[in-house]
Amino acid sequence: MSSRAFRRLNRDADVIRISENAEEGKELEEEPEFISVACKKKTPAANPFALLNESDDAEDESEDKEEELNTLPSKVAKKPRKKKKRRKARVAKEEPEPEPRDSDQESGDEVDVAVREVNKLLGEVGKERRGEREEGEGEGEETESSPVPHSLLKVDRRFLNAENEMRRIFGSKVVRGDQVRQKAHRKVHLRPTVLATPKDTWPKIEKLGLTMQQDGVRDWCQYFHFEHSPAYQKIQLRFWEAVDTFDPNSIAAILHAHPYHVDSLLQMSEVSRLGEDIQMASELIERALCSFESSFHTLFNYTQANCRLDYSRAENRSFFLTLFRHLSYISRRGCHRTALEFCKLLLALNPEKDPLCALLIIDYCAVRGGEYRFLIDLFHAWEPHRNLSQLPNFAFSVPLAMFHSQNREEKEGEGGGETEANKRLQDALLMFPCLLPILLDKCGVTLDPAVTSHSLFTQPIEREPNGLKLLMKLYVERSHSLWKEPEVLTWLEANCRVAVARANDKDPLNTDFRAKAVKRYSRVPRNIYRHILISDLDRVVSALPPDMTQTSINSYDPLPPPDSTCGYERPQIQRGPGAGDVAENPLLLLLRSLLPNYNHMAEGGRQQGGGGGVGIGAMIHRHVDRVRQYYEDYYAQHEGEENVPLPPPPPPADLRRERMRELLGGVG
Repeated sequence: MSSRAFRRLNRDADVIRISENAEEGKELEEEPEFISVACKKKTPAANPFALLNESDDAEDESEDKEEELNTLPSKVAKKPRKKKKRRKARVAKEEPEPEPRDSDQESGDEVDVAVREVNKLLGEVGKERRGEREEGEGEGEETESSPVPHSLLKVDRRFLNAENEMRRIFGSKVVRGDQVRQKAHRKVHLRPTVLATPKDTWPKIEKLGLTMQQDGVRDWCQYFHFEHSPAYQKIQLRFWEAVDTFDPNSIAAILHAHPYHVDSLLQMSEVSRLGEDIQMASELIERALCSFESSFHTLFNYTQANCRLDYSRAENRSFFLTLFRHLSYISRRGCHRTALEFCKLLLALNPEKDPLCALLIIDYCAVRGGEYRFLIDLFHAWEPHRNLSQLPNFAFSVPLAMFHSQNREEKEGEGGGETEANKRLQDALLMFPCLLPILLDKCGVTLDPAVTSHSLFTQPIEREPNGLKLLMKLYVERSHSLWKEPEVLTWLEANCRVAVARANDKDPLNTDFRAKAVKRYSRVPRNIYRHILISDLDRVVSALPPDMTQTSINSYDPLPPPDSTCGYERPQIQRGPGAGDVAENPLLLLLRSLLPNYNHMAEGGRQQGGGGGVGIGAMIHRHVDRVRQYYEDYYAQHEGEENVPLPPPPPPADLRRERMRELLGGVG
């Protein structure tokens, strides 16, 4: 007999018993206690093999589930028969399958009652917690105390893993094959992290004494700071001494003893980058991220855009720099969506001051990552407070994002937004006309000569203020690849024609902006210089003013703010007697460089003392030695020849790379 027929037979028997009991209703009401006991005795025992029979009938599975929901309460809930028997009899005659009741009094199963009670309690607690969480998130939205909206900077944890994006781009088989090769060299088991994926070949993460403390809550933001324990301070002092030696082997020795010392990881990452080992440089930055994440405070929820770090505190600056370099490396690998999330995290740590100018790169990550709507929303939300349209990167990237968004909507059957994209691109061309020639030159394309030869686009960029010149060159060097698509170039040329027509009509936007630009971009903020120095864009670095190229720069802490603070003091190393004479006298430098026993590295090491950076003395030593070596090599090649012509001037040096090689002991 099938399980369905068996249950139907039991159900008919129940209906017959209910009818018989209804006829004896008066007797049941007179002796309720005996009837209650009798009903319990008559209740058939539960058949444990019924469930097995139901699982065997595969073809009747769906129907069995529906009947089970309707018949199971009638078998279990026998107690209510001592009350309201006549009502149940009428229900049984009208409808053979009585509806189940959810009341606790209607259930005779104590386990089901307990489960329902627990579910009620947990449901209320879960609802309260959800309400508190929603209320907390509501407080995190834009308030009167928040000068700019920050809700757009919330980080999506799903897109923080660059390997997931690599799988989407190149396929899971390629990434899985690389992971299999890594697991073949497995050494230790590492605790998983979110910001960076630990590799099996890394040493085990150790607690060096880097911790995070909470400073308090102001408005809707929580403020934190990193702190160095006495043991970590000793390692940091050793690191500073190693930097003063200009020997990367000294820093490597610190990493050998303490593999997760963050400043040593940052410095050795620069050594690897100068040696063109980008993979090792990126891996060292990821290791620094893991070190930071293992020291996070329990309340430091970086995804909600309400956690702040003060850049003026020295212990915090390494975390900012690590995030910037990490997003730069993963962007090189093509993981622009992941880079965008890290850029939002970096900007959310200090959105008011933006110490590393994340706003100068977030547009590039958004457009390359296909997040056009995010960039448009960010522009509309922040424009009233930040005047983002005054930045060349936003002036050009926002209409480009609108253009791509319009094309995407047209493919999906929607429309709108094309007029605004055209209008904003025309405004950008009128405000920054000098950007178009260098953009076309960088892309290697030409437009209609009738457009490019117009006086609007033939103004030399050297006439622009220094700040504006740097911003335009920075945007072109970083984002020129976004404008190489044929459809984008066609759209650009069409709007250039309209911009020329508006200029011929004396559009006030061009003249008014030109008048304000001289005063607006005359002074370059320190964070823009800092951004350019750590972006590794050599052509933009070469455009920096001399006062920046001759400034002492540490790769692990470039251009610290004037109001810098630290939880402990760094001991100053006194220079030796007469160490400053050579640095202050370039003529004496040149004469000493002609001596046979001259050693520019030894001289540079004595002159720099405890500065930890590269000063003018070391720079002069470096370039004098380069010039002398250049002429020696030239005459050695023409040895024995007659009438040797004068050698051509030596090639210009890359100032930034020369400074970094000097700092890191000539590596790379």
